[in-house]
Amino acid sequence: MSTTDDSAQQISGAAESEKKSADWQALLERIPYARHLGLQVQRGDAGVLVHLPCREALIGNFMLPALHGGVLGALIELTARVAAQSEDTDKRFPRILDSHINYLRSAKARSTFASAEIVRQGRRASLVRVTCWQGDKNKPIASGQVQLLLPTMAVKQEDLHDQ
Repeated sequence: MSTTDDSAQQISGAAESEKKSADWQALLERIPYARHLGLQVQRGDAGVLVHLPCREALIGNFMLPALHGGVLGALIELTARVAAQSEDTDKRFPRILDSHINYLRSAKARSTFASAEIVRQGRRASLVRVTCWQGDKNKPIASGQVQLLLPTMAVKQEDLHDQ
């Protein structure tokens, strides 16, 4: 009997995880540059995992070939935004206040992945740490820390009329 309950919980957990991935993908679809880059949300062990498929248009140095640094910076910032917004119960759209990006090694012209860890999620701000890698997660190619502003909700018009 417990195996039936366990399998039902696993199916329920898998369905919930699929729904979260679809919700995160919907967040990315609302950002034009994320659509241009072709970013895709995948299920990660914990939190947001974003996949950047390699295309020739994203290569910055054709001699190596290597991805453009701006593409990696955008991947870090967009992954942080999706992570912060996915944890926000008010469904606000975070705005980037500050970002620090560390380019650790050359990003080869191949698929790149980014995972986000929320360091702190407050009422008005969020701090997110992002790591990017290709192939081996233990050999990051770039990392970054992004601080985001979670806008306060505007006062409803009907509340203004009551005063």
